[in-house]
Amino acid sequence: MNYDDLEAGFNEADYLMQTGKFRSAIKLLFKYRKKHPGNSLINFNLGVVYYKSGMYIKSIYSLEEAVKQGADEPEIFNQLGLAYDRNNDLDGARAYYKKALEMDAGFAMAWNNLGVTYFLGGDFLTAKFNFEKALEFDNSDPDSWFNLRDTCTELGLTKEAEDADLKYHELLRH
Repeated sequence: MNYDDLEAGFNEADYLMQTGKFRSAIKLLFKYRKKHPGNSLINFNLGVVYYKSGMYIKSIYSLEEAVKQGADEPEIFNQLGLAYDRNNDLDGARAYYKKALEMDAGFAMAWNNLGVTYFLGGDFLTAKFNFEKALEFDNSDPDSWFNLRDTCTELGLTKEAEDADLKYHELLRH
């Protein structure tokens, strides 16, 4: 196999990951990393595969390596936030979601993910603000509507919860 074509390697690793062959995807990416040391995209992809396979500490390590190698896309910081969240570190997750939002204030997924950390921490007003920001940038995301519904329910905002529930179910039908 030719390990010079990174795009082909990423596509194959993604296919392996999507079909549940996490170990094979990891082995493939390690072969590419050996051929291309210092490539931040390889470590980013490794971090995603580790995350999807439930290896959150390894995901964090690979993603932080990608950042050390110069990766500075908001998606990497969002992915780090997800890994920290799954590792039960809400403060760490929030820091990375906020970093992603500093880079791209319109990153709806990061707003939603940040809102989830506040919801889990019991700060429902801040969670509501974040879900509303997510919807400001992408009002077709059912996850944000679902989260807003649950948050409004926790806050006793029955009408807003019902409206969010309607929108959530409308999006699921389409």
